[in-house]
Amino acid sequence: MNVSLSFVSPPRRVLAAGTATALLAALVVATAASPVRAASGASTTTDNLLVDPGGEDAAICSPTGLDGMTVPGWTTTSGEPNTVCYGAAGGYPTASTPGSPTRGKGFFDGGATGDSGLEQTVDVSSSGTAIDTRTVGWNLSGWLGGYASQNDRVALTSTFLDANGAALGSSTLGPVTDTDRHNTTELLRRTGTGTVPAGTRSIRVSLAFTYTAGDVADGYADDLSLTLTTPVTQPVLTPPPSRVPGYDHVFVVYMENENYENIIGNTAEAPYINSLASANSVLTQSYATTHPSDPNYVALAAGGLYGLTDNTITTTTIDAPHLGNSVEAAGKTWKSYVENMNGDCDTTSHGNYSPDDTPFYYFKDMKTDAARCAAHWQPLTQMTQDLNTTATTPDFVWFAADGCDDMEDCGITAGDTWLKNTLPTIFNSPAWTQQRSLLILTWDEAATKAYGPNYPNRVPTVLIGSQGSVATGYHSDQRTDQYGLLRTVDRALGLTPLTNNDRYAATVNDVWR
Repeated sequence: MNVSLSFVSPPRRVLAAGTATALLAALVVATAASPVRAASGASTTTDNLLVDPGGEDAAICSPTGLDGMTVPGWTTTSGEPNTVCYGAAGGYPTASTPGSPTRGKGFFDGGATGDSGLEQTVDVSSSGTAIDTRTVGWNLSGWLGGYASQNDRVALTSTFLDANGAALGSSTLGPVTDTDRHNTTELLRRTGTGTVPAGTRSIRVSLAFTYTAGDVADGYADDLSLTLTTPVTQPVLTPPPSRVPGYDHVFVVYMENENYENIIGNTAEAPYINSLASANSVLTQSYATTHPSDPNYVALAAGGLYGLTDNTITTTTIDAPHLGNSVEAAGKTWKSYVENMNGDCDTTSHGNYSPDDTPFYYFKDMKTDAARCAAHWQPLTQMTQDLNTTATTPDFVWFAADGCDDMEDCGITAGDTWLKNTLPTIFNSPAWTQQRSLLILTWDEAATKAYGPNYPNRVPTVLIGSQGSVATGYHSDQRTDQYGLLRTVDRALGLTPLTNNDRYAATVNDVWR
């Protein structure tokens, strides 16, 4: 029986955010659960049936554990589980911490919003005839652990499903508790074997991370494995299905620092936004990536944080491709417009204007090429002129209010009024009335810059489409985040993904018409 014990030592606090640095590439792992029986078990015939079981397909491992991300091949079922780099600051496992001898660059962690979960489903129907003889064995294993005497933990479960998705049985490995680890930071191998139930046509493998204290859910998992004793068609890593249709133009606008419930339904302070919500599609399970603001901008603009942990646009340079590059590679056009800029490529803060109101000056190609910067980063008044014809309207537009009208400094009503005054310029333009255009209205982060189960970082997001392309008055409960929104832009404009964060992100698929 698995027992949850209270921790003895104080909870680990993640170190304060420092100056952004360019990161390495990719990691993350799969799922874990509780001991079934010793694996004297069935001999293995298949290769590992889990895709990305060691997390090496993630775009960028986290140096802090505080940022959400896409975990390729896995579906996030709750919270914001992520992949943390071995050796990350704050007491995380290192390359020499007891654990898997075949570890890669990172491991699964529960993330910074409390309990969380991941799952993937393996199709074993190609071996259905053999399975129905009740002679096929399964082997499940993984390295599971946690931090010191803190009892954050993770369990790995396999659930056997019939052709209709009904459960025929399940088995759980773990969790490995603080007592199991003798109050030390480490990962222990857990294994289990058994016979695949007759009628099984798929196996769902899930990781359940449990939070007890601190900033993050410090259950750790690495090098997971599921094998059978009969040949099975080997799964391959593929992006999740997407129904996002094609568009001629995509507009993105970030507002600032509000919880979902502060905006949606708040008709007193945000009547215009709620009128848009009633006439279009609201994403009720839309989440920001981290705190503070700027990393969330860079997430959507470039498919990763690249080590950015603070708001330092004038002193930090990211040498990586961004949305503007992928738009150009597709033979399309793009611009970024901001309220109250003093001319093109305005890099100075003044009044309510800040150069990080849009993210593109973070990137090397904008920072080192003044002509390119001026051509793509312009005052909001220029957007009004460009919208006069379809030919001068960029295919991709990221526009922004200043620090007052984006709600950060002057509140919800100020932002609602700015949107009411600004969006009709788009809605009345030829690009909207004559072509297919999509507007993504979203927020960079939730109101409180804090971590743990009380701060899920859930933000408002409204999708608005021309030509009846988005459902009217619809609330979608399909989960998304800034990488899912980036993949939405990719799909809408036919762009090549920037990283595995957008390549393998799930899009919201039930809003399109």
